[in-house]
Amino acid sequence: QCMDEIKSELRQENFAVKANAVAKLSYLQMLGYDISWAGFNIVEVMSSPKFTYKRIGYLAASQCFHQDTEVVMLTTNMIRKDLNGQNMYDAGTALTGLACFISPDLARDLANDTMMLLSSTKPYLRKKAVLLLYKVFLKFPEALRPAFPRLKEKLEDPDPGVQSAAVNVICELARKNPKNYLSLAPIFFKLMTSSTNNWMLIKIIKLFGALTPLEPRLGKKLIEPLTNLIHSTSAMSLLYECINTVIA
Repeated sequence: QCMDEIKSELRQENFAVKANAVAKLSYLQMLGYDISWAGFNIVEVMSSPKFTYKRIGYLAASQCFHQDTEVVMLTTNMIRKDLNGQNMYDAGTALTGLACFISPDLARDLANDTMMLLSSTKPYLRKKAVLLLYKVFLKFPEALRPAFPRLKEKLEDPDPGVQSAAVNVICELARKNPKNYLSLAPIFFKLMTSSTNNWMLIKIIKLFGALTPLEPRLGKKLIEPLTNLIHSTSAMSLLYECINTVIA
């Protein structure tokens, strides 16, 4: 009976009613119900010019869409419009949602739009764009080479949130092939000796643990900053990583 009521609401012209029906579907999906049949209706609500409705559509899409969902191919131009629009919250919602259901085709088609947002004046968008790029690289590895210089710049971004996001992305990429990121060692060394963000320091120290076997001179340079951190930090997680790296 509930599903019949929602299907009836989705057929109505009133956008507020449609958006409310999609919100109900999101709740039902969390309870374990399959809502994949409503894919087209979800895309319709995602395309709303009103942020309140658009956010509901993207939430439902992030819950039930995946890279093989057929209607995902209909979203490319709509997402591009949101990414390039004047409303930063529309763009932020699109970046967040896209990370959940990005496909190889979407990654290829929207890689440049995502890279453009790295130059945004708003840290809110730069941070989300940096994090989405990791998903883009996984689905469309060819984007990594042209995006790398801009990603490298974000390691020295004035906003600590953007900087931390860039560190996270590069550390995750380096897990697969540390050698490619050896050239970034000076920047990471500078961050390690100047940052007070413990979680970022943990990531950087783990990265140095992977880079040191590739460059023996790096080990000697790390002894002093690691020793200083061991003596000064009260965070057990950071202390563990420092000791683990020194031993390794």
